Amino acid sequence: MPQGIEAPASVTAEGPTSHTQNQAAGLAKLRVPFPKDQINPLPKIICGKCSKSPTKECDKHRKGKCHECDNWITSAHMHLDYVGHAELTNRLLDADPLWDWEPLALDERGLPVFDGYGGLWIRLTVCGHSRLGYGDSQGKTGPNAIKEAIGDALRNAAMRFGAALDLWAKSDLREAQTEHPKTAEDDGYVSDRPSPVRQEEVSARRTEPSGSVPGPPSEHLAKLLRQVADCWNSNNVLIFNQIGEDASQHGVLDEEFMDKRGAVTTLRKVLDGRIAEIQAAQGGGEQRAA
Repeated sequence: MPQGIEAPASVTAEGPTSHTQNQAAGLAKLRVPFPKDQINPLPKIICGKCSKSPTKECDKHRKGKCHECDNWITSAHMHLDYVGHAELTNRLLDADPLWDWEPLALDERGLPVFDGYGGLWIRLTVCGHSRLGYGDSQGKTGPNAIKEAIGDALRNAAMRFGAALDLWAKSDLREAQTEHPKTAEDDGYVSDRPSPVRQEEVSARRTEPSGSVPGPPSEHLAKLLRQVADCWNSNNVLIFNQIGEDASQHGVLDEEFMDKRGAVTTLRKVLDGRIAEIQAAQGGGEQRAA
């Protein structure tokens, strides 16, 4: 009598299966903040005359070496934080070694179809889920422009999964504030970079004597606390380790704040407590690096 092969768990089964749990863990990895050494400055020209000029400079703004992005570019430019193609590919592989992408349209030769703007629509599939993305090469031509458009489309599609979402939000905000500063402010946008007054307030709050009531958490700590809340049920120690490293790099890991119960605590205590709970449920594991 031939041996039967066990059928996979039905996708319609009631409650999560091990497969769906693995998917959730993989997708959660995409939302882990990228470390600072994987974030690069992307220059963007903010002068209309420079953008339209064949030489990318105008009579008011001249090209020069930018020490931040290391580009020879007009002085009328700003920097947006972005994650490169290699760093994003590595994160996708961590989340799902079998991730894949495909163009939405192919020509008669079987090659991806670019639209009239030189842009490319793609479908990115990670952990069995697909999202659309769009990328272009900012008017460039040649083989490198095609690769740049693909990388841009992958970043755009991965953002739909939450990858580097905080960087996209900051980039959109900075562009809005540069082009329409009053409108952006009136619409309730808040810059991620605190003003000198706010920074002094944060520094003073961190040096408050023990036993005093802490003020509201700093902007970066508040962002990390939201990430902790979003990922609380993921049961993935790696996520909380990454948040802890981010907090340590920004000097907010031991910043005191008031929790919902009115108790004074720190992000370090919250992360250590949650990691201990996960490790206890999983029967032990590696501790978060201090």
